[in-house]
Amino acid sequence: MASLVPHRYKLALTRAMQPLSPVVLERRLVQKPWGGRALADCPGIPLPADQAIGESWELYDRPEGSSALRGGGTLRELMEADAQGVLGSRVAPTRGGRFPLLLKFIDARERLSVQVHPGDEQARRHDDEGKDEAWIVLRTGPKASIVRGFRPGTARTDVEAAAAAGGAIEALLHEFTPKVGDVVPVPHGVVHAIGPDVVVFEVQRNSDLTFRFWDWGRGRELHVAEALEAVRIGDEGPATALPVPIDQRGDWLLRTPQFRVRRLRFDGPATIGTEGSFKVMTVIDGMAAIGWRSGGVHPPIPLRAGETLLVPAAVPAVFVSPIGPLTCFWIDGERG
Repeated sequence: MASLVPHRYKLALTRAMQPLSPVVLERRLVQKPWGGRALADCPGIPLPADQAIGESWELYDRPEGSSALRGGGTLRELMEADAQGVLGSRVAPTRGGRFPLLLKFIDARERLSVQVHPGDEQARRHDDEGKDEAWIVLRTGPKASIVRGFRPGTARTDVEAAAAAGGAIEALLHEFTPKVGDVVPVPHGVVHAIGPDVVVFEVQRNSDLTFRFWDWGRGRELHVAEALEAVRIGDEGPATALPVPIDQRGDWLLRTPQFRVRRLRFDGPATIGTEGSFKVMTVIDGMAAIGWRSGGVHPPIPLRAGETLLVPAAVPAVFVSPIGPLTCFWIDGERG
């Protein structure tokens, strides 16, 4: 007699009965009118033919969908089975019990809209989380540009008047030419726009709330009232953050109240501890085999450029065996 239990629930039950282990996350490619084909080269993601891909979601756990796990199941099912084993005791899930971060590669072939994200109080009215994010610049072209914050001396009355006039806000924006390796923190309330000609890796809180101030005259819907409520003016902080060396292997790129990001480089085998909280490893350049103490049950996991591995907090350490030089981001949800 055929089983009445759906296949995906069998997978979730099987995972719940097994010790947590590192797992590769399957990406979700998102077409965007401002996207392009650059992610095929940087970091080397296979793209479908004839599609303008703006985003590659590497880790996500949203109401509308959750990362598929290589080998079966989803991140949502993993969180439902053992959230503390995944996150660790020092990291909280979202209000809805979801994984707290969302990770993307972004190819901004054209400019994204001028936008701002809300903090927690405003986001709760939209049944979501506040959104703080940061970008690590991976590639730039001849026209590369990033908008972050307003020009010095800009007052709220200036922004309100410019927003009412549409395109007048362009004159108030602080725009700069990014360089490969730049780290751009974007706390909630800071007005921003990526592009054109930029590829970034984005780390953000698990939120999908965006309010458009201006869309460069392209005619898409704007959210001026919500953006004016969310925006901060005059206290945006520095446009870029300087890496802080840890040791010969790596640097701190970011330490914020919501997440931390390290850049690690390997020329030979190494052991990295999880320190009691989840870690996410995204390979930017190179290849590696990732092992852990599984009693010989599981073989090492191959990982290549552009792929993302979730290491649950319940796994004390992983063993990194690079195949040639390896560069990766090592991310967690602890307070910096």
